[in-house]
Amino acid sequence: MACTHVYRAHEHETGHAHEHHHQHAAAQPFTPDYSRQQVLREVGVTGQAKLSAARVLVIGAGGLGCPAIGYLAGAGVGTLGIVDGDCLEASNLHRQTLYDARDIGEFKAVLAARRVAALNPTVSVQAWAEPLHAGNAVELFRQFDLVLECTDDMRSRYLSSDAAVLSGTPLILASVYQYEGQLQVVTTRAGDPCLRCLWPQEPAPEAVGSCVLSGVLGPVPGVFGTMQAMEALKILLDLPRPRESSLLLFNLLDHALTRLPIDVATGCASHGGCMAVAHDSLARAVDEQDIDLAFDRLEQAIAAGYRLVDVREAEEIARDPIDGLPSLQVPSSQIVARAAELGEAPSLLVCASGRRSSHAARLLRASGLRHVHSLEGGIMALRVAG
Repeated sequence: MACTHVYRAHEHETGHAHEHHHQHAAAQPFTPDYSRQQVLREVGVTGQAKLSAARVLVIGAGGLGCPAIGYLAGAGVGTLGIVDGDCLEASNLHRQTLYDARDIGEFKAVLAARRVAALNPTVSVQAWAEPLHAGNAVELFRQFDLVLECTDDMRSRYLSSDAAVLSGTPLILASVYQYEGQLQVVTTRAGDPCLRCLWPQEPAPEAVGSCVLSGVLGPVPGVFGTMQAMEALKILLDLPRPRESSLLLFNLLDHALTRLPIDVATGCASHGGCMAVAHDSLARAVDEQDIDLAFDRLEQAIAAGYRLVDVREAEEIARDPIDGLPSLQVPSSQIVARAAELGEAPSLLVCASGRRSSHAARLLRASGLRHVHSLEGGIMALRVAG
């Protein structure tokens, strides 16, 4: 991950065009006041020192990441790492409350780092303006005491679980679907379950939904991102937590709260254990890093010799056609069954966001087709580039 930005207290306003009309005493250094949490017997001066020495990585600075980042910075976690390759869009603002309308078009990781520096200049922030990837995920995790996975990307969640297991770094996972969400802590202790103990194989993107496809009210990821921050502070401060590993489900409409125990005997244990499964899965992910290809225009892909394969549903294609360019139309749900139609020529799979096409390309690679790739970021990325 080469795109790293490090923020310190004295540089938190560098390069930012926002105008602030508050009266600041520039000569006075900021001294955080943690008195409201230090009065807690379980925190105190000793606990605050633990937080100051802690290093926490947050993957995703969106609906889940914004509250998690804000609360961890406010609590005085000494070092925060922020990983996010997305730029802010207007549709993000109803739930991603670290940002405002003037930030649209900028990288969320950089924006979040600036916001943290303004909120608590004593916190050191490292920002990676790119997605987590298999090539150095384990190495990155080893630099931190704890990781929060806050994306709505299943591939990122599975990669994070594998990296957590292999690096021995505890991981807090959360996800939302419309009005409900779930929370899981991967402790990485021997015998405790990982994400793959629950769901061994990554499901197809269309099977799990996303905020883009399924919709979401802003407070829903806000609640679960806050819960992730709370779990992080509990771990860092050694506060009481449930002893048994489980998946917590919470419906915000009827307030139904369900805790599902995870039976480790039926998970990775039957395939050599979490460590072995994570090692094999990460090795495959490294081999597949060439699947996602970036182009500014689809004409460039065609000129490079790729055949376009549109894996969106028919109604999506009718609503937003690929500018009259020639393409084979095969829905992602049918891609393996119709693999013979692709032939041996290099193919570039295309969908709206790049998630379905990337998953479909991996399935085709597993079935023996080696010259299959996916358009990174999908058609939405082309719109931004254009």
